[in-house]
Amino acid sequence: MVFKNFFNAELKCSSCNRSLKSGDEIFVHITLPKENKMPVGVLDKVLSKYSDTVYCKTCYQE
Repeated sequence: MVFKNFFNAELKCSSCNRSLKSGDEIFVHITLPKENKMPVGVLDKVLSKYSDTVYCKTCYQE
């Protein structure tokens, strides 16, 4: 399904798939978009939509 994660703003670890919540330490890889496509909004929603990978602290340290 192409639009599977379109409305899903839940931020999950790319490695262990654990849901990340407020207060969790995370590590994010994101490709900076062009200025006219710069994402704006609540951070977890922006990261879930635009980031290449998001890791929880445990998975990032492995």
